[in-house]
Formats: sequence, structure tokens, C-alpha cells
Amino acid sequence: MNSQTVIKLIVTFFIYLILQIVVLRNFVFFDVAFCFVYVACILLLPYEIPTLWVILISFLTGLLVDIFYNTAGVHAAASVLVGYSRGNIVKFLLPTKGIDNEIVISLKDMGAERFVRYIFILTLIHHTALFFIEAGGFTFFLITILKVISSVVFTSFMIIILQYVRGN
Repeated sequence: MNSQTVIKLIVTFFIYLILQIVVLRNFVFFDVAFCFVYVACILLLPYEIPTLWVILISFLTGLLVDIFYNTAGVHAAASVLVGYSRGNIVKFLLPTKGIDNEIVISLKDMGAERFVRYIFILTLIHHTALFFIEAGGFTFFLITILKVISSVVFTSFMIIILQYVRGN
């Protein structure tokens, strides 16, 4: 990974975080569909980054969101779970034959079908962990499932739209 790629990643990271904290914080549909586009910071990291670093970046991303949302580690926990699961999901979705360490996780390089599946699966993992931790268990199971499903659709849609806007 060259320095230009690192700078691009850092800029993208801050754009997604600022977008989440400033614009999308209060962007909620019917009190059930939340948009947590910051998860794209984790999902779009290059595949070549070791899992330990991905987990650390995931934790810091979630922690920053927790600070601005005034939540007690909920986003950090869900983000770490996504960071840990990411490598296995990529291996599952992409054929094992021909995977190199330089695979780029983007709409352009993965193709629409694989990219949408990748985003959807990891967003589902993130939001399931996030909302069930926030609910404190399975007491409010149905409303939590409604929040998970509607938020996964909303967040996945926004991430895909942002990928089209970025041009890759």
C-alpha cells in the first residue's frame, strides 16, 4: 500500500465520519430506520490490511461515533465485530481461486452483485449487534428486529449510492 492510498483512506475515513456525525445523526425514518454510513469506513478498507489492524481501526471508528452519539461503547462493540468478521465474509463471497492480497473492495472491482451482498451481510452483522446491545437483550425483540431490517436496508442503500457517487 503506497502513501497515496493511505492518504486517500484517511480522507475517506474523515469524510464518512463527518457525514455520519454532522448530517446523518438525525436522519431517521419513522423512528425505526437509522443510517449508520460510518460502517463503510470499515467495509471499504483494503483487503491486504491485517485483521488485527482492521479490528483496531474498527474500534477507533466505533469509539469516535460513541463519543459524539453519547453511547457507552455500543458502536465500538458492533464495529469490532464487523472488523473481525470482514475477512471471512470476503473469503466466503469471492472465489478462493485467484484471491490476491491486493483485492480492492469496491463496487467497480467486485461487481454489483458481490458488492451488494458484501455490504448487506456485514451491515446486517453490525446492526444486529448494535441494536441488540442497545436494547439490552431480547426484551424488545420485535421492535429490535424491525429496527435491524429497516436500518440495514437504509444503510446499505446509502453506502451503495455513495459508491456510485464516488465513481468506484
